[in-house]
Amino acid sequence: MQFFPTSFPDESLFSLIARYHRLSGHHDDRDTLHELFGKHTQIVSSHLPSLLDTLASRLPQAVALDAQDIVDRHTLFPYYRPFLTERQVALSLIAMKGPSASGLKTLMGLIASQVGGGNCYRYCEQCSERDVELVGQPYWHRAHQLPAVHICAQHGAPLVELAASWVAQHRHQLFLPADREVILHAKHVVVSAQHREGMLALSILSRQVLNLHLDIIPTRRLQDFYRSLASDLGFTHAGGRVMVAELSQQVRQQVSSLSANGAMQCLQRPASGLQDWAISLLRKSRKSTHPLKHLVLLQCLNGKIEHLLMAANETVKISRPSSRSLPPPVPALPGNQLRTMLVDLQYSLRRCAQLLGKSVTTLRIEAAQGGIPVAKRPKKLDGPTMAILTRALQSNTALETLARRHQTSTVSLYRLLRMFPDVAKVRKELIFVNQRDRRRKRFVRGHPTALLRARPDYAWLHRNDREWLTHTIETTPRRLIVHNARIDWGRRDQEMADAVRECSQELYAVEKPVRVSQSAIGRKIGCLAVLEKHLIKLPLTAVALAACVETTAQFQCRRLSWAARQMYHQGLPPSW
Repeated sequence: MQFFPTSFPDESLFSLIARYHRLSGHHDDRDTLHELFGKHTQIVSSHLPSLLDTLASRLPQAVALDAQDIVDRHTLFPYYRPFLTERQVALSLIAMKGPSASGLKTLMGLIASQVGGGNCYRYCEQCSERDVELVGQPYWHRAHQLPAVHICAQHGAPLVELAASWVAQHRHQLFLPADREVILHAKHVVVSAQHREGMLALSILSRQVLNLHLDIIPTRRLQDFYRSLASDLGFTHAGGRVMVAELSQQVRQQVSSLSANGAMQCLQRPASGLQDWAISLLRKSRKSTHPLKHLVLLQCLNGKIEHLLMAANETVKISRPSSRSLPPPVPALPGNQLRTMLVDLQYSLRRCAQLLGKSVTTLRIEAAQGGIPVAKRPKKLDGPTMAILTRALQSNTALETLARRHQTSTVSLYRLLRMFPDVAKVRKELIFVNQRDRRRKRFVRGHPTALLRARPDYAWLHRNDREWLTHTIETTPRRLIVHNARIDWGRRDQEMADAVRECSQELYAVEKPVRVSQSAIGRKIGCLAVLEKHLIKLPLTAVALAACVETTAQFQCRRLSWAARQMYHQGLPPSW
């Protein structure tokens, strides 16, 4: 290579290669891909590309750009790196520098995070105008391609996003924001007025993480960092435990200020009402989490990028509150009312404290001042009491029920079970028999159209009562299982057959020949997966495909005929 363009500030690798394609004068995009990567089928991702070692080895020496520089300056990997493990980072770099990045997004946890790892192409109209003034042409900025970035962090304007379906059909095309086809298939990202401020703050924070080039932050250090911020806001108990309900409420308020489009859908309020993904970041975790979730939690805890930078460089010390704030005090009760609760209703001090929102010690002092007798729980069990409890434990009654019935604690009952193994054995057998009988009845009463192995008690009976289960299955007559088809395959077959014929005519009518294959037709009509997996259910569509698609030899002959016609019209003599 004789030259390679100098990169612009915050330019993605895809944009850099697209600009080189324009400057090189190559007629076809695949010629540029073959020159840079050694194969014309290479798909240049705007996020996490591959074959970077090959690209760096083919660049001119004056460029002084190696594979690691490309990763740090022209990809989105610096955005993900702080929240990955050392193993993930090492394997990711090997994949990006090597011949294939297949499985890279699964390795980094992007697929399991439910945020996704799609390659989006967004640009800001004001940034494009500014790029024209400064460098002469617009280009793709890395910060605009980050997950859930819908607003420009510099101008505060909604971004323009290229349709994913168009990108999928032009995987080998090198395009720039000013191209006519890009403008035709792009549209503004819709962000409501109530979400604009929150999305702008998230865009600014995401761009800061990308540009800081942070190193790996250990998971334990991140956990301590989040716990420290939560402790400062009063979301932890005196012992350091997280107040799950209070923190979930804070996270819900923050998420409600963000748009629910695209990648943000995974953060919406779950059915349980608890933000499990946020709570897991404050606890010991054995899996990687998408950076988007870290940044949203950082905003919820009033954290800034300076705090994250500090967590990356040094260990965080958790400042725990001295004591948990107590509920508002309840006015002192009249003596006769407290006497009624303790003497007439036979409530315990603990129950009174729970109902009144006061401590047990406070109520004990008030009872002593009013001369109200308070029954004291014995610290030891005498002989007759132990005999009564031992007989009661030889049943399948729940321990909590026995404790309330005999006015004792569940701890004492557990101690008795450890003291008398025979009693524990009898109780265990009774519980097993009771559970077995209940599961047998439910299994026999199961839904008539459900498979035997699909019933909820099948696994337990297979482990603990296999002989009865086998006999029951063998003696039970088979029941007819009726499947209600949710898809009208006949109607779909007719519609797709018509769509295949119409699409094939459009592909044959393209000026420069493209091969009319099953994959090309499936991608264009948006049903490639259906054609690949369910073609046996679509006989009319299969016949239409067989009549429309062309073999490789047929396509080559058609392409040669087109080339001959082009040379004839241009008056050029054939050279071969």
